[in-house]
Amino acid sequence: MSEKWWFLTDTFNFIPDAWKYDGTYTDETWPASAIEITDEEVALYRGTAAPEGKRIGALNGRPAWVDLPPPTPEQVLAAQSLLLQQRTQLAAAQKTALTNRISVINDAIELEMATPEEEAELPVRTLQLKAWKTYAVLLGRVTAQAGWYTTVVWPVEPAEGMDLTVSAATQPETV
Repeated sequence: MSEKWWFLTDTFNFIPDAWKYDGTYTDETWPASAIEITDEEVALYRGTAAPEGKRIGALNGRPAWVDLPPPTPEQVLAAQSLLLQQRTQLAAAQKTALTNRISVINDAIELEMATPEEEAELPVRTLQLKAWKTYAVLLGRVTAQAGWYTTVVWPVEPAEGMDLTVSAATQPETV
């Protein structure tokens, strides 16, 4: 026989039967909301990940998967603000990396040291920088949208830019 479990219908927690007798609870402190649950309910709900969009709750006094409550306006605002911050930081990092790369290529051209690959790279990087600048400007206008923060129309992120996952310090030296 498996261990007996109880379900607290007010807090949606599971407690083992042993807690009823080992001093964890007394007759006076035993939760009034505790109901004994079946082995099937233990297997279905205890320690099991909830299906998407659900959480453990109580239905007709028994454990059940119930719909997650909709997010509060404060939660929606926080989530949208975080997305905006992340996208703005990425745009700033891309603009900085592209500006730096363009500067190095321009220096190489000015010093008559540019390779054919660098000369071909310059117009590509210039167009990428323009795309990221445009994206950053459009991100700056997101909070002015009529639907901010409940319905946001995000600008399309540029498809290309600098590889920000690679550090210049870890690049092999070229002679």
